[in-house]
Amino acid sequence: MKKVNLIAALTVLLLSSACTSKQSIYEKAIANYVQSNRRGTWTDCKFKTLSIEKTADITVADSLKLLQAEFEKSCDEQIASQQCTLDYFNSLLKDNESAKYAKQAVDDQLNRNIAATQTRIDSLHNLPAAYSDLYKGRSLTEVVSVVVKCCYSYTMPGSGAAKERTDNFILSPDGKKVLGKEKGADL
Repeated sequence: MKKVNLIAALTVLLLSSACTSKQSIYEKAIANYVQSNRRGTWTDCKFKTLSIEKTADITVADSLKLLQAEFEKSCDEQIASQQCTLDYFNSLLKDNESAKYAKQAVDDQLNRNIAATQTRIDSLHNLPAAYSDLYKGRSLTEVVSVVVKCCYSYTMPGSGAAKERTDNFILSPDGKKVLGKEKGADL
């Protein structure tokens, strides 16, 4: 019985040290990210982790879904813009036709603009996704990044007041590099 308790205690100890080790890797990467600017200049902000928690793994399938949503949103915005342009040209054409001295040259130019704009709209509807080969040959369940929720405090140099923040950080699968930050959102 003592051997079973001893083995159980050692297992718990090993698992907790493994979790702590992974958290310290996350903490180091996040601390470097928070204290560095876009050019890589590091500033000591007296960074202190208050809590850190891995919240999600982002797989190839998740990434493809996010990229598809982003792609569709961008296409929809471009189509809406082109549709406004098309509506504008159609209204100009209608105004020109009802004008007392309608100009055939203006009609011809507006019709060419309408045709070109409609062609752009049609091509946007048929535009293939540019990221389709991004994960070629990789498993859909492969983890490409992890999301870590971190509550931390920092003090800017010259300022005596410590500030607290909670952010979701997107890290590489090994947790050694921060790829980005999603401010105040749960992924």
